[in-house]
Amino acid sequence: MKKIVLALLGLATLGLAAGALGQVTTAEVLGVETTAAASPDGSGSLRDNSVGEVTIVVRALDANGNPVAGAQVSWSVQNRTENVMYVVGTSASMDALSIATYSSAQVAVDGGVTDADGKAHLVVDSPTPGDARVFVTVGGVDGKTYRGRDMRVVWF
Repeated sequence: MKKIVLALLGLATLGLAAGALGQVTTAEVLGVETTAAASPDGSGSLRDNSVGEVTIVVRALDANGNPVAGAQVSWSVQNRTENVMYVVGTSASMDALSIATYSSAQVAVDGGVTDADGKAHLVVDSPTPGDARVFVTVGGVDGKTYRGRDMRVVWF
């Protein structure tokens, strides 16, 4: 009998853990549009706190407005100009990241999972003027800004 109770408790715990990932009802991109100067030559492809680096944050919430930790995050960046721009970091990677996105291309980036506050981030940069759209999915839910739009980044 003791083994059955322990087995049921174990299954219930696994069910709660699996449910935590499925309870994202809202993925809020914290921003609408960001405009920044392009980074100086040689620094647009590096995460070095140069002037053109833009950090985009998404927050996963459940139906009650509580943050959801551990939800899978997937980013997609669409370069909307002829110039190159870079993904230089995510909350999922402590390693140096330099993913080039060329003229009108779109690149997918693994965002890991949300933290205890339900947040994850992506860092983009450009050494030249440009325009990019950033899309994110958290726990199967498409992230949108408070205006219901995708995030846009413009470098001048």
